Amino acid sequence: MVTVLEPAGLADFNNFTEDIFLDMISEDPLNVNFFIRYPENFELGAMEVTPIEISLADHQQTIAELETLRTTLRSYGYEYLTEVQQLTYVVLLDYIDGSLAYEDYYYYDSPLGSYLGYQAQLPFILAEYHFYSKANIEDYFDYLTTTQATFENIILFEQDRANNGFGMSDFILDAIIEQCDTFALAPENYLIQVFNDKVDALDFLTAEEKTAYQATNLTYINENFIGAYNYLSTELAKLKGRAVNNEGLADFEKGQEYYEILFREASGTDMTVSSALNYFRGVLDSEYDELMRIYQANPNVFDLIASPTFLESRTYQETFDYLKSQYALDFPNIGEVAVTIKNIHPSLEDNSSPAMYFLSPLDANVPEVIYVNNTLFTNDPTYAYFTMAHESIPGHLLQHVVLKNSDLCDLRKYLDFTCYSEAWATYVEEYVGKYSGADADLLNAYHLNTRLTYVILCVADIYINYQGWSLSQFGNYLEPYFGSLPAEDLEGMYYQLIEEPCNFFEYFFSYYRLLALKEKFILQAEDKNYANVDYQFHKFYLETGPAPFYILEDQIPIYLNNN
Repeated sequence: MVTVLEPAGLADFNNFTEDIFLDMISEDPLNVNFFIRYPENFELGAMEVTPIEISLADHQQTIAELETLRTTLRSYGYEYLTEVQQLTYVVLLDYIDGSLAYEDYYYYDSPLGSYLGYQAQLPFILAEYHFYSKANIEDYFDYLTTTQATFENIILFEQDRANNGFGMSDFILDAIIEQCDTFALAPENYLIQVFNDKVDALDFLTAEEKTAYQATNLTYINENFIGAYNYLSTELAKLKGRAVNNEGLADFEKGQEYYEILFREASGTDMTVSSALNYFRGVLDSEYDELMRIYQANPNVFDLIASPTFLESRTYQETFDYLKSQYALDFPNIGEVAVTIKNIHPSLEDNSSPAMYFLSPLDANVPEVIYVNNTLFTNDPTYAYFTMAHESIPGHLLQHVVLKNSDLCDLRKYLDFTCYSEAWATYVEEYVGKYSGADADLLNAYHLNTRLTYVILCVADIYINYQGWSLSQFGNYLEPYFGSLPAEDLEGMYYQLIEEPCNFFEYFFSYYRLLALKEKFILQAEDKNYANVDYQFHKFYLETGPAPFYILEDQIPIYLNNN
């Protein structure tokens, strides 16, 4: 019997969503450390660091808990909720339904990966672990000493996957093994110096305590943490040759169905994969025609957009400061914000993203942190300019700071929809061209060339993982666009799409969905006569908060009516 919540119970709905937030965030001390500066304000007590466990029983329990949560959510009378609560309701319901969709696909995904995997991200996470107290330092040590047990559990899962026909290909295994070996064999692990510097700056420790902590860290890094990476490398090598399927998801029994779930989550749409393929074919034709129009008017355009002198050279900090000085007329102003920009350590460069922004705590405004892959930035100030915009202002950093300082409930601030955040960062990456002073056609050609590259790869992603293309078919498809690629490069691209299916959709399909959303916003806002409709759209997008695009679209008339 479903109980309908009457208007008098609206406060209960707020308590309900806050309880969900606290349950989600308190699953792991690491979550609390990154997202909450003052856990005492949330009545979060001490938590134990334990190794990550992966089992079918845990998976099934999670599914059961989500089904119970969905039933409880549906017991609230949607029509009695406020507009803000109704938005929380539909976003949470979509999040639950999206998570439940993975019920029958326990073996289809791995926590490991050559550049997005757990073992690749863990060193960055630990480097940014916050030391607000001695208890945080002890938790950090616990992560160092439990990493081996976590890796042992992951290996058991990978063996189970291989036994059930889901073993990773040798190409992907080799990439992960190389990443582990490079990290483990570095002359001095960079986490040692990072820890020493952080501890030296702590005013709640005595000199003797600092020395003792630094000695303990040195031991745990060298004897436990690096040892865990050596173990992972050794055990992964034993899994080589176990892959039954060395091609895309389509070759698994329910691979197409699984791909449809991945696509829906990555794109933030309810469009079918077949419709998306047709859509991208149209985009490919129109974008290519536009690029050729620019090329015919300026035959030197390809040389110009490939030139490292396309934009003036700046340091990372100078680029951030420049973008910060320009954005406020077009985007919500977040006031003064400090940022620390760090180079990714050489031992991690080859298997890392070009750059990454670390989310700051939801309950405090603190210096923000961005990592950059120096090998990809040093000789290309143009790339550095747009990528810094993607990660900082007005990209991920701005989006997160607006979100955490908004009036949205904590649950809305915590629920992650990657399609929403990456669409925004990709969109502003192009938008900031207006601040660069570069020629409009040149800017257009630069971004068209980038978009075309990734649209081509998005189409290939569908062909490989949904329609079952082989490596040779992939090569034949790419040749008209990229020419005859070296076999090593072609194989690397092919297995990247297999390792992270739908990854590029999070950026580029969602980007086009954001543009469509903006067009609808401008059309519906015509009678408002906004002095700067771009600003109003940006404000709407950021203040509405993370959600799939079909939910955001429904919020346009509500926002316009209230503004």
